[in-house]
Amino acid sequence: MLSIEGAINSIEKIGRAIRKLGLLVLVAFYLHGACANAQSIDSSADEGNSADSVSYRGGSIRIGAFAIADISSRIYYGPSDLPIALPIDIQEDLGVSDSLLAFRGSFSYRFSKRHAMSVGYYQFKLEGSRALERTLEIGGSEFEIGLDVASRYDEKTLKIAYDFIFHDDGKVLLSISPGLHVSSLDFSIAALPNLPAPGPSEDASVTAPLPMLGGRIKYSLTPKWSMVLSSNVFLLSTGDQSGAITDSSFVFEYQTNSAFGFGVGLNLYTIDLDIDDGDKRWDVQSIYSGAYLYGVYKF
Repeated sequence: MLSIEGAINSIEKIGRAIRKLGLLVLVAFYLHGACANAQSIDSSADEGNSADSVSYRGGSIRIGAFAIADISSRIYYGPSDLPIALPIDIQEDLGVSDSLLAFRGSFSYRFSKRHAMSVGYYQFKLEGSRALERTLEIGGSEFEIGLDVASRYDEKTLKIAYDFIFHDDGKVLLSISPGLHVSSLDFSIAALPNLPAPGPSEDASVTAPLPMLGGRIKYSLTPKWSMVLSSNVFLLSTGDQSGAITDSSFVFEYQTNSAFGFGVGLNLYTIDLDIDDGDKRWDVQSIYSGAYLYGVYKF
């Protein structure tokens, strides 16, 4: 890991992710039990009735923006055998902005009362430039103190999930979502072209397809207003990859008519990855938090 302090922070993040998913599951089972006691449902009849299955069928598209008010990102990219890895704080060291308006979109389709699928995509693109206040070792290059550099850090995420809806009585919907989380990370840094000779530069990218587990609770406050709590968690430790990713949101959604609506709420996304390809190692720790605004179209 980056350091003893970084390792401790990583363990704390993983612990928070486990507690977050555990709380979501506990709340889901509590609501499921409460609804089951309050209302007798003949699930076998529901599953066997094809007309009833058709009534649940439909999809939705959500397109909006993640207005990130707070960004914290630390990166190490360099030799795998370096005993002490010194991370780069891309906000403090490279002058990258600590706020961002990022695109976020998703598509979901429900096939029946119990089964659905969803696809989501979002991208965080950060850029900055400044004169270095300390010497940085990145990849196989050294960027000396006082050097003017321009840098770019880009995270693209694609999520594909199967949604198993184990309770839906029209008031409360509870689902669990195993799936695949694909993260593409790109980082580049280069000396600005104001030197008599070309300066140092580094450009690296990595793509990590990772399994994930998510859960969602939707509570209909009124026929038009609903409250949605969702969380997706990834935890992995193998020979060359380890880390944790969480993506949690809490939103209120308003359906203006049968087709169109909008949502507003809060979103927290964290990523802590350590990837070693045998020659170079990526160590990325990022936290994004802010408001989530979107429009929704249902069909």
